Amino acid sequence: MSAPIIIEKYNPKWSEFFEDERIVIEKALSDLAISIEHIGSTAVPGMDAKPIIDIIIGVETFDAIEKCIPLLENIGYIFDPNRVEDFPKRKSLDKQFNGIKIHLYIVDINSHYWEQHLLFRDYLRKHPDVAKEYNNLKQGLVQLFKNDRKAYTNGKSKFIKRIEKKARKEYS
Repeated sequence: MSAPIIIEKYNPKWSEFFEDERIVIEKALSDLAISIEHIGSTAVPGMDAKPIIDIIIGVETFDAIEKCIPLLENIGYIFDPNRVEDFPKRKSLDKQFNGIKIHLYIVDINSHYWEQHLLFRDYLRKHPDVAKEYNNLKQGLVQLFKNDRKAYTNGKSKFIKRIEKKARKEYS
């Protein structure tokens, strides 16, 4: 059992916070970061979300991922080398700043992980009806699995895969 899952109403400050943090990350990583993107529900206007800013950094190679870690630690991110990753070529770091939690992911910009997260985000931004459907799904799941993050996440997976497939078709 984990801490209760809290979903908050959309907060436009989430995007502002991301933009401020993106600038800090760009300065820290210099030319290692090819792109820094806001992903997850806090990146979709109008979407209710866990108050966690998800950021993905696209880099050129796996070696570049490793080079980013100490630079991000210098600006307050915490890397846990014992953390089990569900994607083998991804590194995750966390940061708590002014009451805001940030999950940061570093990946190869040519990876499936990079592509799927941007496809899903962009599709939800473009299709408010689908975003509302996803919002309703999350609200229902949090009622069922308020203290079980794994079950909550698993409950979203079919929907996410279906939307990713639609997005690939629409954007190809």
